Amino acid sequence: RASRELERAVRQPLRQNNTQVRTCSVVSVPAPLGGWNSRSGLAEMKPNQAVALENWFPSTAYCEGRGGTSSHATAMTGNGKTLAVYTPLSGTSKMFCFTASGMYDVSSAGAVAASKATSTSGKWQYVNFGDGTNNYLICVNGTDKPVYFNGTTYVMVDNATSPALTGITTTELIHVFVFKGRLIFIQKATLSFWYLAAGAAGGALTEFDLSTEAVKGGYIVAAASWTLDAGTGLDDYAVFVTSEGEAIVYQGTNPSSAASWAKIGTYNVGRPLGRRCLTRYGGDLVVLTESGAFPLSKAILTAAVSYENALSYNIEPTFVESARSSGTIFGWEATVYPAHSAMIVNVPQAEDGVHTQYVMNTITKAWCKFTGWDAECFAVFNGDLYYADGTVVYKAWTGYSDAGTNITLYGKQAFNYFGDKGRTKHFDMFQPVMAVNGSSFSYLTDIDVDFRDNEITGVATFNVANRAVWDVDVWDECLWAAGLEVVKEWTSPAENVGYCAAGKLKITTNTLQVQWMSSNMMYRVGGPLG
Repeated sequence: RASRELERAVRQPLRQNNTQVRTCSVVSVPAPLGGWNSRSGLAEMKPNQAVALENWFPSTAYCEGRGGTSSHATAMTGNGKTLAVYTPLSGTSKMFCFTASGMYDVSSAGAVAASKATSTSGKWQYVNFGDGTNNYLICVNGTDKPVYFNGTTYVMVDNATSPALTGITTTELIHVFVFKGRLIFIQKATLSFWYLAAGAAGGALTEFDLSTEAVKGGYIVAAASWTLDAGTGLDDYAVFVTSEGEAIVYQGTNPSSAASWAKIGTYNVGRPLGRRCLTRYGGDLVVLTESGAFPLSKAILTAAVSYENALSYNIEPTFVESARSSGTIFGWEATVYPAHSAMIVNVPQAEDGVHTQYVMNTITKAWCKFTGWDAECFAVFNGDLYYADGTVVYKAWTGYSDAGTNITLYGKQAFNYFGDKGRTKHFDMFQPVMAVNGSSFSYLTDIDVDFRDNEITGVATFNVANRAVWDVDVWDECLWAAGLEVVKEWTSPAENVGYCAAGKLKITTNTLQVQWMSSNMMYRVGGPLG
């Protein structure tokens, strides 16, 4: 017994060692899959969001550098303003580009042939419509006669052609859409729409005046068919958006019959951004307004515009500022690109000049910003994305360079306190973890502490050939099994001591696909606040 008591006494420590605390932590955070957030305060952002996310697209699993561009169709006369896609019932689809000098078939790569139709303004609206005999591409611009293309023949339509449109001077028609098998045209600078008989591609047009319904005045900018589940099953509505931000909604089948045509209501949705302000988004419509990008089903729920209902809620200040500074410039439109689960909002800064794009993941609703695509217009053709810039039509989101030039990817993650707001931290190391499909690329990493915003400068190059040797390349690199680990260490305390930190990553490439998986931060805890 005495022996057992002695053994217990030997094992029992003389006192507890309370001075041993963990002084170094390694924390992993996801890549900014939550997307760009320009709305929240820097201290309020979620760890998976980004202060800046340029040319990084936030997918569901990682942030991926956006695809590049390649020249598709060239030698047009005039700058492209509209890409119109013709989809027949059977056979081959076609894509046309309108300029102020003509209508060009840009379906195939290479130099275009002669213009197919007259165009003195490249800013057209279009729709596909079948009358049982022909399947037409119908295009209008409010300046030239409408273009009807049936897969073989191009007709500049007036009151004497076949098909013909009578009852109005056809050069007055500036917008067109299909509602329950009926072609409806918008007359420019008025509150009137004109409609044909159901199933007819031509004939006598009948006017329907909305001036008594638009209490704010203005004129009709755009219109579309809208599918809404009102609680008793799906139904289609005709939506007319005015220049003053009213959406006038009708239900029915025949505007000439009070028994089968009824107004649902007039709603304030915000002043629209251009004639291409409406985009089909699943069964809903997205309307681009000075207040943001709204699903129409949400925009009409309240008497006043609510930013929280906007798809663009996380980038609301940036979106609104862009609308304020360039809302009157041609080029605003939204394009849904299913191949990458993306909705691309084109943001012009100058016509025939610089454009950017605000891009949303349609699955997660996370946003980012694209630069380098000076697109006047977009279209999805045979499942691929295209845009017009000057006299060239480009295939987009393809390859790893912009027609041979570099793409710069920049991301700055949300500031993170790592669970401890009260003590300073000495940040020793930052590790973005990436997957790359090649052997070398240029990159820069850094951090900002305590809400600073310092620019990354310089050039660094990683080479996989050096991965097995420590301290060979800049900032110490190696290759992890999960991907590429790029590590930055600091020697100057002034640049890496603070309460919170945000990792930054900048990559320049024209040859590689890059995926940003996660980021690791190593830090030591300092003293309490104050």
